[in-house]
Amino acid sequence: MLRRSFPGLIFALACAAAFAACSSSRSNTVPSSGGVPGIGPNFVTNTLYVTNTTQNVVELYTPSPAPAATPQYAIGGSNTQLNGPQYDAFDSSRRLYVTNYNPGTQAAAVNIYQQFATGNVLPFTTISGAGTLLDQPHGITLLSDGTIVVANTSPLGAFSNEILVFTPLSSTSSPVLSFNIAGNLTQLNSPSGVASDTTKKIFVANRGGATVTAYILPSPTPTPSSTPSPTPSPPTHPSASPSPTPVPSSNNIAPSIVIGGTLTGLIAPTGITLDANNVIYVVDPDSGNASVRIFAAGANGNVAPVRVISGALTQLSNPLDVKVDGNGNIYVTDSGANKLLIFGPGASGNIAPSVAITLPVGSVTGLALSP
Repeated sequence: MLRRSFPGLIFALACAAAFAACSSSRSNTVPSSGGVPGIGPNFVTNTLYVTNTTQNVVELYTPSPAPAATPQYAIGGSNTQLNGPQYDAFDSSRRLYVTNYNPGTQAAAVNIYQQFATGNVLPFTTISGAGTLLDQPHGITLLSDGTIVVANTSPLGAFSNEILVFTPLSSTSSPVLSFNIAGNLTQLNSPSGVASDTTKKIFVANRGGATVTAYILPSPTPTPSSTPSPTPSPPTHPSASPSPTPVPSSNNIAPSIVIGGTLTGLIAPTGITLDANNVIYVVDPDSGNASVRIFAAGANGNVAPVRVISGALTQLSNPLDVKVDGNGNIYVTDSGANKLLIFGPGASGNIAPSVAITLPVGSVTGLALSP
């Protein structure tokens, strides 16, 4: 069963009252918890989607926000089924994918929302249940063909550290687990962030291993499926019948790249992303030396980063996720100070962020930029 609701949970949309309506001919506002599901305006590229884990909300900021910016929109409320949202990512159709893990309820899922979804809106579909192997999902990325890749830890599962690979969302069914990457050869150790490069190679930030590892997906890769055209009117959940529990294959494969060692400065990397030139950006919340570490494209082994953003002026405390836009601006979510930090292109050293936004409540974790 790939879709699961969570009855009895009450989701707080604490920030909704502070959100202003966007001036648009469509006259959309942010529905409060329990309100009518909403579809926002046609959000422009690089709209920021920030997960607020303890408030069960995804908050939306306009591109290039000012230091005092507040979210214009949010996805939140009981209909959304957000339950400890962690990391988020977009597919090429601008649908939003959010990993969820709530240690209090032991609930784990990936929620998928239609493009431009806002307010107390139902997910388009969810990925959850025993057949998915989701236990404690963290980072998520999508390949160009829609293949879904999730970093997962599972203290009680067959594999405590694994990368789960799901088939693309299709017009007739929810994604299903295709295979996982797990085993002693993988060198996975508390995988947290996950990203992909332009060749579909998967990069993983291993918080427990002080490394970044990369993998070439086994052949054949999952066959791409056609994707549905999002429907602007409810219901927004899929009409597909539940798929049978899959029997995935496990791939105990060695990484093609391992970035680790004293020269790297990696201690407990959490978030990772690559830019259009395959330059690698990693955030590391190492106590006393929180940093953004930038490695050259193709970096491998015990190599020093080409740039490091670190020091008191940076305001970095416990960075968890990182993204880079097409202009080279670096976006970091930091749960230590509960901030969204933005550094300009080429930033390096002990430098102040160009923008620092403090979230008044909750705990910030993941970040995605709309395509």
